[in-house]
Amino acid sequence: MAIHLRLRSRARVCGALLFALGLACAGGGTGGSGRPDLPIEQDAARLHEARQVAVRVAALAGTVRDVGARLEFTFWSEQGALTLVGYQAQERGGRAGRPVDAAELQRQVATRLLSTARQPPGEVVLTLERRGSSWRVDPPLVLSGERPQGARRAPGRREAGAPEPGAVVEGLKKLLAPVRVPVGGSAWADVTVRLRDGRVVGWGLQDWRELRGGRDDATRPVSRRVLDETAAVLLLHAPAMGARSLQLGLRLVHEPGAAAAGGWVEVASVSAAPSPSGGISSLLLP
Repeated sequence: MAIHLRLRSRARVCGALLFALGLACAGGGTGGSGRPDLPIEQDAARLHEARQVAVRVAALAGTVRDVGARLEFTFWSEQGALTLVGYQAQERGGRAGRPVDAAELQRQVATRLLSTARQPPGEVVLTLERRGSSWRVDPPLVLSGERPQGARRAPGRREAGAPEPGAVVEGLKKLLAPVRVPVGGSAWADVTVRLRDGRVVGWGLQDWRELRGGRDDATRPVSRRVLDETAAVLLLHAPAMGARSLQLGLRLVHEPGAAAAGGWVEVASVSAAPSPSGGISSLLLP
């Protein structure tokens, strides 16, 4: 009887050990790949990052109604961290489409971005095309390249510390107040924004000029829709490390009968932030 009790005791101990080892393998095994799986926490951070970026992309796309418009986002992707380094809009100015499902667009963008999270560090180019009542999200193009200044090395965007969209719009309204677009004509404006660790620390209207004159000397101001789109582009670029300078090129167009000039951000690019100089207002946002 004593021998049987000892055997049962040993069996229970062995069973407990095997169960514990099974849990350990499930939580940090190789998954058949011959190497340890990445920590669950890192995968969760990557998913959270992709979702946060998708919210910002959808917010920008929500300001774009032109059917046929193409938006191209270039991110530096590193360990799932996504730092926007370039933006371009093409085929703008077409007929207005119907409202889109923002939640579905966010899901598509997050899925596309997440598919690149385990790739080696490099550029990820994501392209969206506006349809009548939806957006087509193309598979991302992954390219090798030199790591840009300010690129984040690990996922974990701090959206809570990002500039408040309403404050950005109000600041842009004051900044672009001198810009006047000829009635029935068009203009171009160059804006520089200085960013530091995700915050706007200064900006300036570098230049603006008429591209096409109207029938008389009448002009119109920039519309709220243009301000909203410009703010959305700026907020997508903000999360980064250190100091950067964001250059925005705005194409402004006035349609006959409209109270203000419409338009869009046609191009945005990032460079190392220069030292403060003339024409740049500093510390405009908290």
